[in-house]
Amino acid sequence: MKNKINDIEWLDTLRALAMLGVIVIHVSTPVLKMTYGVNMEFWWIGNILDSAVRFSVPLFLMLSGATMLGKEYDLKYYYKKRMTRVLIPFLFWLLVYLVYKWLWLSPKDQPLEFYSILKWGIHLFLNIGISKHFWYVYMILFIYLFVPFIGIGLRKLKNSTILFILIGWALLTFVSRTYPFNSYNWEGDYTSKFYGYFLFSGYLVLGYYLTKITFPTFRIKLYASAIFFLSVVSSSVLTYYFSSKAHRLDVSIYAYISINSMIQTIVVFLWVKDSKMNNKFISVIRDIISDYSFGIYLVHILVIDIFFQYRIFWTMAYPLISLPLLIFLIIITSFVIIYILRKIPLGKYVAG
Repeated sequence: MKNKINDIEWLDTLRALAMLGVIVIHVSTPVLKMTYGVNMEFWWIGNILDSAVRFSVPLFLMLSGATMLGKEYDLKYYYKKRMTRVLIPFLFWLLVYLVYKWLWLSPKDQPLEFYSILKWGIHLFLNIGISKHFWYVYMILFIYLFVPFIGIGLRKLKNSTILFILIGWALLTFVSRTYPFNSYNWEGDYTSKFYGYFLFSGYLVLGYYLTKITFPTFRIKLYASAIFFLSVVSSSVLTYYFSSKAHRLDVSIYAYISINSMIQTIVVFLWVKDSKMNNKFISVIRDIISDYSFGIYLVHILVIDIFFQYRIFWTMAYPLISLPLLIFLIIITSFVIIYILRKIPLGKYVAG
């Protein structure tokens, strides 16, 4: 059954914002780690930027809930589609990152025989992780297994019941805020990993619920803007406070399943919901980033790392200049790579 919500313009805006937010996190985090206690002016720039985009990953999950949980599925078609759109590109880029990491090993550390390379790759995957940003793909592949069944249950519930479930979920995330979530590797504690996946899946239900609810447009956007500002202030100030108290950098408030990040994601969703963009140029940029978002997500860490090898890094200028420039360069380069790959025969199946 076709769900018309997939064609709604504001969903593309949210997807583009989420993708930009992920890149902002990955370029601003090095500023935080390198300047804390050394150059606090630079640190505050990185801290405020990072605090302003904690909605990025949760927003991707809410979009999945908004677009997928309202549908009825033929299970065979559903799983085939997920494999084609998500799993196959992911496996391709997993191999690309493995090759890239192998090439950067010193000659004496490079395994050369097939069995040795395979053993090295498996060890890397299990113990360290091929690339840290793949944690999200591991999680979403797992959650997608249950989406058709979650949707069946939710569609039978009243909005008031779903709201009650979401309140319970929010309380559970607060109680679990110190629970260790094993996100990057596949060695050790699987209980914490799958419990974390369960907590994150609440964002899908939240996206589904907020899509169904109608709010007074002007008033909700005004409130959302004010609350978003407060969420950035509270996140950045609390990060400074917790770090000062611990005598080391403490970014626990940044956690994607913290109450602060949850509130920020909700207000960004509501602020963009039902909005239209009148600027054609920005709309085109928005549509491109949205359409290429998964491919950009998969490749952008590789682009960042290559840039770093050639000293294209935040240190090349004052952060208020270097960070926007880096974000622009990463978006453009990642898009070009995915665009070219899609034009190659069969490339569209692996590009993302």
